[in-house]
Amino acid sequence: MTPNIFHFIFGMAPDFGGKPFSLVHYLSIKSAVELNKPDAAYFHYQYEPQGEWWEKAKPLLTLNKIIAPESILGNKLYHVAHKADVVRLQMLRDVGGIYLDLDTISVKPLTGLRQHSFAIGQELKPTYVPKNWRQKLKYKLGLIKNTEGSTGLCNAVLLAEKNSTFVNLWLDEYKSFRSQGRDKYWNEHSVLVPLRLAEQYPQHITKLSPYAFHYPLYDAAGLKLMFEEVTYFSEAYLHHLWESFAWKKYMSLLTEETIRKTDTTYNIIARRFL
Repeated sequence: MTPNIFHFIFGMAPDFGGKPFSLVHYLSIKSAVELNKPDAAYFHYQYEPQGEWWEKAKPLLTLNKIIAPESILGNKLYHVAHKADVVRLQMLRDVGGIYLDLDTISVKPLTGLRQHSFAIGQELKPTYVPKNWRQKLKYKLGLIKNTEGSTGLCNAVLLAEKNSTFVNLWLDEYKSFRSQGRDKYWNEHSVLVPLRLAEQYPQHITKLSPYAFHYPLYDAAGLKLMFEEVTYFSEAYLHHLWESFAWKKYMSLLTEETIRKTDTTYNIIARRFL
C-alpha cells in the first residue's frame, strides 16, 4: 500500500529552468496537501526558491536539500528534467508515497488509489492537426497517419509503496539510458520504458485511465479547455498542466486577481485554495 507521503521536486538548476517558483507551483502544493492531508510533504531541491509564493508554501513542506545526480548506472544525466526523473524514483524506492510534478492542480483526494503497490496514469496522444498545405496534402494522401491512443505512461504523477518491485525494475532500466537532452530519446525512460515494463510485469503495476491525471492534453485544444474555457472532468483526481507547453501563454501570466475573477477550468479549481 502507498503511504500518505507526498514528494515534490524543484530547483535542480540555479536558474530553475527559466520558470521560478510561482503562484501555480504554490497551488499545486496547497491543493495536494489540503485535499490529502499527508503525513509528510517532502520538497526535494538543490537550489532553494525565493519569493512570496515560496514563503507561503514552505510551512506546508518538509525541506530536503539534495545534490542533483550527475549520472546513474554509469550513464551521464545531461538535462535537469532527467535528473529529476531519477530523483523521484529514488525517493519513492527509499520512502514510498505519492510524487507530483509541480505543474499539477488537485481536484479530489487520492485516498482510493493508495491501495496499489504502484500506480501510474496513461498519457494520450493528441489528434494530429496539419499545420500547412504540405502536411494537409500528405495527411489527405494517407502519408501521415493520425495514430490515436496512449503514447505511454507518464511519470508526472506516481504512487508507490516503499521499495516497490516496479520502481526497482524501472531504475534498473537506466543502465540503457542514452538521452543527451531534448533529443529523440527525450521521453524514453520517463514514458516509454514504464509502458514496456508494464507489458512485461503487469502483476506489479496498476495503469490508470489517462483521464485520472493527464487530461486535457498539451495541444492547443487541450490547453484552451483548461485555461480559457470551463469544463468539468468527472474522472479527474488532478490535472497535469503541461508546463512546457502552457507556461508562456497561460501559467506565467496567472495572478490571484485573474483566478478569482475569470472563470476557466483551472481558475475555478484553483480559487478554492487561495
